[in-house]
Amino acid sequence: MPAPRHSRHPIAPYTRLVVRYRLLRDTHAVAIQAAIGWCLGGLGPVLVLGARDLDVPRYQLSWLGSAFGFGLLVAGFLGRRILSHGVQPVARIGSVLVACGVGGLALGNSVAMLVFGGLLQGAGCSALLMATPALIGTDDRGRRLAVAVGTSSIAGLVAPGAIALTDQIVSSGRIAVAVPLLWLVPIAARPLSAAEGLGINRPVHGASAPGTGMTGSTRRRWLVIVLSVSAEFFFWTWGAARLVDGGATDDVASGLVAAFAIGMAVGRMVGPRSIGRLSSMQLSIIVASVGASSIVLDLTIAGLVVALLVAGFGIALLYPISLARLLDDPALPEERLIALAAYASGVAITITPTVLGILDRLIPIQYAFGLVPALLMGALALDDARDRDD
Repeated sequence: MPAPRHSRHPIAPYTRLVVRYRLLRDTHAVAIQAAIGWCLGGLGPVLVLGARDLDVPRYQLSWLGSAFGFGLLVAGFLGRRILSHGVQPVARIGSVLVACGVGGLALGNSVAMLVFGGLLQGAGCSALLMATPALIGTDDRGRRLAVAVGTSSIAGLVAPGAIALTDQIVSSGRIAVAVPLLWLVPIAARPLSAAEGLGINRPVHGASAPGTGMTGSTRRRWLVIVLSVSAEFFFWTWGAARLVDGGATDDVASGLVAAFAIGMAVGRMVGPRSIGRLSSMQLSIIVASVGASSIVLDLTIAGLVVALLVAGFGIALLYPISLARLLDDPALPEERLIALAAYASGVAITITPTVLGILDRLIPIQYAFGLVPALLMGALALDDARDRDD
């Protein structure tokens, strides 16, 4: 006689329930990270295609990346006040700002319009970045952050190809930058579920009794984020330009730069299993450094694509690992740590594109990528010092 259906796999209903619960709880975080990833993946192609469409030198649009950083700096300064109103309005305002920003980047016909669109997009993405850790909460934070930002990587992978394909069909591929409107509008309109509300507006000053000031370990955790994001933004902002200098046409470079996003997507899909192991940060930095160092060489276009792929795979886990470590710092209340994380990303994203824009006027952009291994080695040294403190 066959066993009753419910006794064959007694754990299956529970497993399905857990999976559905986690997906429900992280719906907003995944959606807003997808929008952030699309915007980041589109930065390099928009810089290249915008310079072509407006017939201006690339360095005039280097502010597109810095605009994102300016928004994060403001978010970092105002973070505690922003989050005190709850994460729902933060996510909604961020969605509206991103929608307006991508519209300006897609349709702008002057440098001023593109920069203004970049500022709005940057401000909106900053708000969404602030909302993400608040949506994730503290339960299994490192792995869930890696999954959420993995969605960002997948969107960043698709964006360059979509922009390049659109550029073959219409007058400018920049119109594809506006794709996040398809899911940001519904997300802005939909209220948070009860599951998503867990851990969002909880008091953080109580049981854990955090301290009132930054310790040396806190500063080192913060600097690791600055250096990690700086290294990552080299590729988002100037990866397509490096391919153009290597011999690719503007539209082809806009598509091939997706190799970096492919590497990041793969790294973030397989990487969460390794988070928490001592070697995860060190191994990521070594692989990313190898990829970045290769980009400095006089490679063929195929070689550059492989180097971007390797760099993306290596750099994939640096942000989720460093962010989770900062948010686990017991020295400060959580909403202040979230604000500090946004400020760290803002410092990195403001400085990096500007420095690269200056270097692009002085030397071939390939040699500027030699700074990436130095940034990563600095992050590794700081992370080792933090481990000794802990």
